[in-house]
Amino acid sequence: MRVLVAIDNSEESFNALKWILDYLLRQESHTMEEEKEPCTKLSLVHVMEPFPQYAYPDTHVIESATRAQAQEAARILARASEMCKDKLIKAETLILEGDPKNMLCEATEKMNIDLLAVGSRGLGQIKRAFLGSVSDYCAHHAKCPLLIVKPTKESHK
Repeated sequence: MRVLVAIDNSEESFNALKWILDYLLRQESHTMEEEKEPCTKLSLVHVMEPFPQYAYPDTHVIESATRAQAQEAARILARASEMCKDKLIKAETLILEGDPKNMLCEATEKMNIDLLAVGSRGLGQIKRAFLGSVSDYCAHHAKCPLLIVKPTKESHK
């Protein structure tokens, strides 16, 4: 089975990863001592949104901002990878560039993903209508099952 977890800088995405590690892959890490290859392949994907060219006409500004964005993406994925290592789970990391909802759906197809996991920010109906929702879009367009991990009660405190 191939699982893709969408990771951004939100606690909700890390909550989704924690859920996958604690509930979906927990049993597998115990049996890995006997097996050489895990049954589930975990991929952590971060999508960087490109900067609009019209907003930053100076290419040096765009290049600098893109480098900073890539460094932030690497830091985010390093944090997620560390969570996996703590649970003795191997995970591949991938940084994509584009619109997150489109790129996640495309990645699930190209990588033959069996399950896409995303965190939910818990937006209300009105905010979701204006801001859009990655999880809502993926629910309608991803070619694989989608797991939306809602915020825990502890995260609301």
